[in-house]
Amino acid sequence: MDIFERIKNDEGGPLGQYRKKAHGYFMFPKLEGQIQPKMMFNGTEVLAWTFNNYLGLANHPEVRKADAEAAEKWGLGYPMGARMMSGHTELHEKLERELADFEQKEDAYLFNFGYQGMVSTIDALVNRHDII
Repeated sequence: MDIFERIKNDEGGPLGQYRKKAHGYFMFPKLEGQIQPKMMFNGTEVLAWTFNNYLGLANHPEVRKADAEAAEKWGLGYPMGARMMSGHTELHEKLERELADFEQKEDAYLFNFGYQGMVSTIDALVNRHDII
């Protein structure tokens, strides 16, 4: 048996037995439709918990238009990753200024994903003597 045949016939490693019992949930889910709180999976409507779409704006027409304009200007992958490593654009700075003005604060800083925001915020506010 070659490697491709072995992979095709693989039972899914240690989680394979659970994948079968759970009707396919221990695998990469193939969701159908636009990103939203409820999506279709294997013909059944399910709750989608995993998207970074907390405010439900991913499919808002204005957001989609701005996304298309940004992709036209900078391409689909820029910036890619943490700002400290891959940089940012003037749109990031503009949004930070607008957010600071809206909140009536001197400045604002946005993180491009939740984990980075939490780790950076916690690191800035606490020290090794704090219990959180």
